[in-house]
Amino acid sequence: MVTPRHAGGPVDPVGGAAARRAVRAILRRAEYHRDDPGPVTRALHWIGRQLSKLFGGGGGGTHAILLVVLVFVVIALVFAVRAGVARRTAYAERAPEVDLLEASSARDHRRIAIRLTDEGRHAEALREWLRAAVATIVERGVLPPRPGRTGAATAHEAGPLLPAAAAELSAAMHAFDEVWYGGRAADEHDVRAARAAADAVASARIRHPAGLASAGRAAPR
Repeated sequence: MVTPRHAGGPVDPVGGAAARRAVRAILRRAEYHRDDPGPVTRALHWIGRQLSKLFGGGGGGTHAILLVVLVFVVIALVFAVRAGVARRTAYAERAPEVDLLEASSARDHRRIAIRLTDEGRHAEALREWLRAAVATIVERGVLPPRPGRTGAATAHEAGPLLPAAAAELSAAMHAFDEVWYGGRAADEHDVRAARAAADAVASARIRHPAGLASAGRAAPR
């Protein structure tokens, strides 16, 4: 290979600045960084350096212990948060579908609800008072029959037809969802709300849908 020359002597094919750029480009290749520490390791090293600055230059062993303790605390917090989320998810998945529409009379559900209330079984009393409300809706003929309609759907759909009871029904259904599907513990307030809904449904005036009379259908009680 013949090296080009000029009057001042041989010319370096790669000048100083170009050489530095070439070296940096080569050193950026992946094969030169396979043994570099990963992001986690770099983060731990950074924490170690910050602890060293905080507690003064010496005592590397003490700093290492503090770093290990800090890491374990962070891991424990992460697991605690994830465990709480997992418990709530598992409860929601285990919770059986509770149908408020059962083949019992409103009077029977009221009797059972009173007994459960006296026994302090708030979640079950809440459910029975809502079942009494739904049974009353059915018995009064508030909604036209529809195959497949659940008790919860019955309560929701009856609200607009029972304006005086709509707020009580909504509050009771909200409490029911939180307790039976959200895992919240029921209390006396929830039971009172459900009983108020059952009482309101029994006494509220029915707002008949438009065109009901012209269709020649019997007016609900």
